Amino acid sequence: MSVATRTMKAAVAHDFGDVRVEEVEIPTPGPGDALVRVRACGICSGDVTPWYIRKKCPIVMGHEPAGEIVEVGAQVNRFSVGDRVFFHHHAPCGTCHHCRRGNHSMCRTWRESKIHPGGAAQYVLVPRTNLEGDTLRLPDGMSWSDGTLVEPLACVVRAFHRAGLGAGDRVAVMGLGVMGQMMVRLARHLGAETILGSDLVPYRLAQGLESGLDRAIDVTRESFPEAVREATGGEGADVVLVCPTSPKAVLEGVECAGRGSKVLMFMGPEPGTPLTLDMNRIYFDEIDLVSSYSCGPEDTREALRLIAQGVITSQHVVTHRFPLERVQEACDLTAQARESLKVVLDL
Repeated sequence: MSVATRTMKAAVAHDFGDVRVEEVEIPTPGPGDALVRVRACGICSGDVTPWYIRKKCPIVMGHEPAGEIVEVGAQVNRFSVGDRVFFHHHAPCGTCHHCRRGNHSMCRTWRESKIHPGGAAQYVLVPRTNLEGDTLRLPDGMSWSDGTLVEPLACVVRAFHRAGLGAGDRVAVMGLGVMGQMMVRLARHLGAETILGSDLVPYRLAQGLESGLDRAIDVTRESFPEAVREATGGEGADVVLVCPTSPKAVLEGVECAGRGSKVLMFMGPEPGTPLTLDMNRIYFDEIDLVSSYSCGPEDTREALRLIAQGVITSQHVVTHRFPLERVQEACDLTAQARESLKVVLDL
């Protein structure tokens, strides 16, 4: 397949609220690379977070793609033309200090690696590092939409490992967007004893109950920490998963936490955001405040297995689909964070 002089359509973010479909050059794969025809790509909350997207603009957005390999370099032997794949936009070296400790998102190679030009394009070049380090074949019959869930679900998988969540735990989930919904479903799958969730959008609260919440708390009407204490006999949650990024949300998460618990920050706050904690309580109640940034190869493999088993699929969380030409509409809907969960682009 000769593509060196051809162009394609891609979603280029110039600013928050300014995403345009433009003609860009189709990249040419090198000896160890692959070229993928993207079939679907999810919209991530990071794609519509003003401070986060602005620092990268202009950029071809999208990092939750799935597609079909249409060209491979001469040195590629693990993949072939026609393979249906998920490919991660970052991949680790596998040998550095951070990789040996299982902290792949701290790896310099992981942070420097990238797909080109971005997931929301008709064709994407997957470089050797990403192809060898974190590209997975999709099982026969798995939909493209299911393939777009591998990366976001893998982020939840890693967060659960970081938080040590397991059977019998009492769990509090703050924020019931698509990531919160997947947290609820995975916590239920892992045997959590009690799961409570909070949000301020009635639609998402209702969806949380369908996902497996024991109780959904509307924070415009009720205190979430009080509801958590009531549901746990006054003891608090063992694991608190905080999706909102404000200091107020993190502090409320600490209020929900019981003794010997973990409070996990799932999303990244804007640089320079301060947080003031009651250190006495953190110390004497042995509350661990942890964070979880993205995911690594073990997490994407586990996520793919969960999707293949039907634990979490696109039928559970994908609420809207748009053609690439309507990408701004898709981003606007995601940014509104109202009556939608996962929004997927069909390419």
